[in-house]
Amino acid sequence: MASIDRLPSGKWRATVVTPIKQPNGRFRRVTKTDPLKSVVEHWAKRTEAAIATGTWIAPENAATTLGEYRAVWRTTKVADSSSIEKNDSHWRVHIEPVWAGHPLGLIVRPDLKTWVKQLATEQCRRCHASPGIGADGLLKVHKTSLTGAALLRAQRREEPTVRRCSGSGIEPGLGAWTIQGIVSHLSGLLTSAVEDGLIPANPALRLNLPPARPKPIFFWHSWEAEKIILELEEPYALAVDLDMHVGYRPGELFGLTRRYVDVHTWQIYVHGVATRTGWRPYAKSTRSHRATPIPKRLRERVAEHVEDLGPDDLLFPAPGGGVWDDRNFARRIFTPAIKRAGVKLGTPYDMRHTAASWLVQKGVDLKRVQDLLGHEKYSTTLRYAHLKPGAFDEVLDAWGD
Repeated sequence: MASIDRLPSGKWRATVVTPIKQPNGRFRRVTKTDPLKSVVEHWAKRTEAAIATGTWIAPENAATTLGEYRAVWRTTKVADSSSIEKNDSHWRVHIEPVWAGHPLGLIVRPDLKTWVKQLATEQCRRCHASPGIGADGLLKVHKTSLTGAALLRAQRREEPTVRRCSGSGIEPGLGAWTIQGIVSHLSGLLTSAVEDGLIPANPALRLNLPPARPKPIFFWHSWEAEKIILELEEPYALAVDLDMHVGYRPGELFGLTRRYVDVHTWQIYVHGVATRTGWRPYAKSTRSHRATPIPKRLRERVAEHVEDLGPDDLLFPAPGGGVWDDRNFARRIFTPAIKRAGVKLGTPYDMRHTAASWLVQKGVDLKRVQDLLGHEKYSTTLRYAHLKPGAFDEVLDAWGD
């Protein structure tokens, strides 16, 4: 039970015993003082309820700033290099300037909602603030906090670290997918802080974010794919032909090695992937590790191609022998071939959409397509359901002639 007593100063003090045992063997006590008795009584009830439900957090833990916590979290996080690079960018550009100095216990949901709304509105091109647009069509005058070397110089000279921003250029608000990525990273940090006992709950969960509408499925028809392949030299003609049928992710295609090509069962096992920083010995997710069949019409070409390769040699290396970056492959090989073929432009990833679309159009069960492509969720494969033969027959029959 909490004890409430009146101090000589006339203020009221509430004392609550916590389950934390101190070195002297006594349980730690926390107190709150206020001129109003009702305030300390309410605080005592909330604190006791939090202790009873296991959600009470020591005040000094909640005082850790998000920037301090993220610095520690960053050293222990295990992720692929592309994810780390993307999260670091989200943190540096959008999260750190706003939230790094906030104590974890003072990051509250209403402030997060306001911040998300600002991300979607016009911003200053210089400092990424969202002060609004004036009647003259320019950004309103606003201030910005100094960072980096400018901040150190101002601190050394004991000058103000918040000054009027000299930026006037306007850039549009962020897209829905970008905002989802930013909030996802912040929410991941706060969830980790909850697990470490620094805050009782994650205030960023289930925020109302701008809807991210999926793009229509893009794919090449078979006659378009044939034109593209005719414009390519080996081994890239084989790589594109194989991917148009099997549907590898670009990183999976460029990460295939001879060791995992079985010319007896005519299967290729997806084991590692190529990333923008090199080859990685594990795929995107659990379902990404999978055996894929080699199309009958390509088996002879595949067998001939891998005949002289060593076990760890890449099937489709870059010209210098390294790992292809999908952007470099698109710029140097794939896009020029598409332009020469005179068909609609697409990306290397669209070969994956093409493979799935062809299979669904030919009546292959969606579950089989999910297994072949290594989709983690069946809902991802359902995006192709409208291509299934007879998908709208009942609707058309209901409409009649």
